[in-house]
Amino acid sequence: MRVRRRLWAFAMLFACALALVPCVAVAQGEPVSDDPYEDAIALGWEDGPYLVDVTMQGGSGKASVSSPAEVTVQDGRAVARIEWSSPNYDYMVVAGKTYLPVNADGNSVFVIPLLAMDGTFDVIGDTTAMSKPHEVAYQLTFDGASAVKAGEAEAGTPALPLPVMIACLSAIIGAVVVTSHRWATR
Repeated sequence: MRVRRRLWAFAMLFACALALVPCVAVAQGEPVSDDPYEDAIALGWEDGPYLVDVTMQGGSGKASVSSPAEVTVQDGRAVARIEWSSPNYDYMVVAGKTYLPVNADGNSVFVIPLLAMDGTFDVIGDTTAMSKPHEVAYQLTFDGASAVKAGEAEAGTPALPLPVMIACLSAIIGAVVVTSHRWATR
């Protein structure tokens, strides 16, 4: 009986640890360009993070970018965090400057200058998904009417990621079951 409880406790701890792994990934790295804000447009927005719908045209149609994208305004200038639908992009070229991914794992993520709001601007993504790397031209369009301050958009979301909440709830239920079993067998 004790062995079974220990195995169950170990299984619960292992499940909690697995649930936490994707939640602790941290983006790292810096763009090759000295300052992505340098080429960014000036917006009349308050400094801080926003969520803005973005659409992409060009390429073969197989790749896409996540929408909404996070747009950060600093000193009135805006940069965008672009997440591709693929981990195979090794750099982007925007306004003649090269930007490297800001993450090591998962889909490729870049912080690039925002060159237009409610208008289209050109970017190049270098993909390694083919037999050899290829630079592919795309056009990004950000919809200023969709912009929402990031904190306001997330106000209704849980404070903890769902996998963490599920793992913790499972651990609590398991503890209650073990405790009630102990009381019942006395």
